[in-house]
Amino acid sequence: MKALMPAIRSGLSTAVTVSAMLAVSGVVYLGTEALRNLPVERIVVTGKLEHLRQDALREALSDELDEGLLFLSLARLQDTLEALPWVYSAQLRRRFPDTLEVSVVEQLPIARWGEEAFLNHEARIIEVADGERWQDLPQIRGPGGSEARLMNHYQRLLERLRPLALTPVFLSEDDYGQLLVGLDNGVQLQLGNHDFSLRLQRFLQLWSSDLKKADRLVQRVDMRYDGGAAVAFDQTPQLAGLTENTQGR
Repeated sequence: MKALMPAIRSGLSTAVTVSAMLAVSGVVYLGTEALRNLPVERIVVTGKLEHLRQDALREALSDELDEGLLFLSLARLQDTLEALPWVYSAQLRRRFPDTLEVSVVEQLPIARWGEEAFLNHEARIIEVADGERWQDLPQIRGPGGSEARLMNHYQRLLERLRPLALTPVFLSEDDYGQLLVGLDNGVQLQLGNHDFSLRLQRFLQLWSSDLKKADRLVQRVDMRYDGGAAVAFDQTPQLAGLTENTQGR
């Protein structure tokens, strides 16, 4: 009988342990189910919003909140928001017991792309609902896929022309890669399809030394000549530099 006592005690201990584990598991399960069913009662939107409405963001999320706060897919909700016009990025986090926090960064169009589209600071094409408001932005045109390269050219033009009090308002590239720049004083600048930096530098020198004094008369400057440029004044072509050599266009 004495030999059986340790075995009985061991069995009782095991039973108590198993019962305790089952009880804990039950509590965890009930707690998890309770959390699973916690609804999202509030959506708090933060961030500087000029073109987005908070209620529009909440409405975009409303159909995706059926799973309860704990088991929401924040990645899916982020994708939903970032697919909206004007939303550049979105971050979401849970705040228990009932709140979803949403932080939004708006898109900022910095240039028009073609006739109707717009580019953001990363040269990504974005949707803009009130396009008429942004018609004063500089316009960039080019083949599909050239957005980033042309945006880089535009930023370089903006930087290099600023000391001369000139601003590029138009940049286009045709199917042959020929670049045409429109300046805010009405001058058109032709840079061709290669040697962008070199030709731009030559234009800066030419403008500073010879053309600035007659800027109101200049209509077009063609930098596609090796060692020179062709300048059009009031519809009458005149030449500056070595313009007889038309090679290198």
